[in-house]
Amino acid sequence: MQNFSYGQLQTLVPQYAERTDATFAAQVPTFIALAENRIATEVKQQGFQAVVSGTLPTTSTMAKPSYWRETISFNFTSAAGARAQLLLRPVEYVRNYWPNESLQDTPRFYADYNATHFLLGPTPSSALNFELVYYARLQPLGASSDTNWLTTNMPQALLAAIMVEACRYIKNAARQASWEDMYQGAVGGIKQENAERQADRTTVFTRP
Repeated sequence: MQNFSYGQLQTLVPQYAERTDATFAAQVPTFIALAENRIATEVKQQGFQAVVSGTLPTTSTMAKPSYWRETISFNFTSAAGARAQLLLRPVEYVRNYWPNESLQDTPRFYADYNATHFLLGPTPSSALNFELVYYARLQPLGASSDTNWLTTNMPQALLAAIMVEACRYIKNAARQASWEDMYQGAVGGIKQENAERQADRTTVFTRP
């Protein structure tokens, strides 16, 4: 499997697009960023999973981790040492369940308050230990980050997604469609791998 670094991609993309002019080359970082965002949105893979732990705030809102995209699970450890899951609910549900934020108790629910914060209900009465498992966007490729999980584990999909954006930019619909087919094939293989990981060897299942 060919792995691509950020520096190599900036050389390869103009070559594949047959556009080596400076104007096109200046857009390559944008193509890469768009491709990374697309893959992070469309692929739910172990490589995008992250875990963060700490203590809950004693306020009704809690900051989400950097590059958070979607929560997988959110739990905390009670004062008695038992682990309990926080349950996802709409903001309105949490507000109705615990309308007075100044009152505190053991939390039961959380909501996606906005892009950067959770809403907790009840407002935590103490700084309980928590564990948040979530899908995250990877550290973006750039001058200070030459490789990441995508360049190592999904190089075909990454290159194809970049070329889709490049062909869109130069308005080459035929080549865009070709690269899109390649992208869908690469992503399909990754999704199949991920589906097979959902069962261990003690489980009987049939591959499609």
